[in-house]
Amino acid sequence: MTNRLMTSARHCLLALGAALLGVLATVPPAGAAEEAAAAAEQVSAVWKPQQINFYMHTITSVYSCRALEDKVRQLLLELGADKDTTVRSVGCYGSELSRSPYLRIKLVSPVEATPQVLAELEKSRSTRELAARVKGERPNEITGQFPAQWRKVSLSRGKLGLEEGDCELIDELKRKVLPKLAIRVVKDEVSCMPYSVTMGQPRLEVEALTQMPQPDAAASEQSNKS
Repeated sequence: MTNRLMTSARHCLLALGAALLGVLATVPPAGAAEEAAAAAEQVSAVWKPQQINFYMHTITSVYSCRALEDKVRQLLLELGADKDTTVRSVGCYGSELSRSPYLRIKLVSPVEATPQVLAELEKSRSTRELAARVKGERPNEITGQFPAQWRKVSLSRGKLGLEEGDCELIDELKRKVLPKLAIRVVKDEVSCMPYSVTMGQPRLEVEALTQMPQPDAAASEQSNKS
């Protein structure tokens, strides 16, 4: 009787061990889950040129023209725009202050390479090339596809140099600029009070489509971190 119990116990242990080995065999190695998630989020993108013009109206905060241009440009770069992005205040210069400047933004930013987008870019190719020749510029090569990824960006107080007084600025960009870019709003808690600086504001979290780092750039960034 004792021998049969011991034999049965050994069989149970062997079966349990085999089951555990089977489970372990299905567990991906360390880092594989992260790589799989990154690959799932990787998309094929193209550069899309745009010119966005709008009046930015603020009540609580007043910016100098140059400071506003620099701040908006830096935010756009963080959201995936090309380094050649320009922001200009029309009719407002240098240290001059303005509550309602007219901003003219010229940028090239990533968008998903859908058939509709590719057809639109191809359709407007001749117009872009003609405009570049008239201005004496070299046409932008924007039809080539490249890998891009959705990256989380916080446009909230304490991030990217943003302060409580920037609430209206973020609210204006959220309504007038972000809808024209490849941006997915994750959390929107922007609530600006006129003539009042509210602690903790602004609070906006987004996912922006950004070009994936080139192998050399990624290696250099990793080396700098280590």
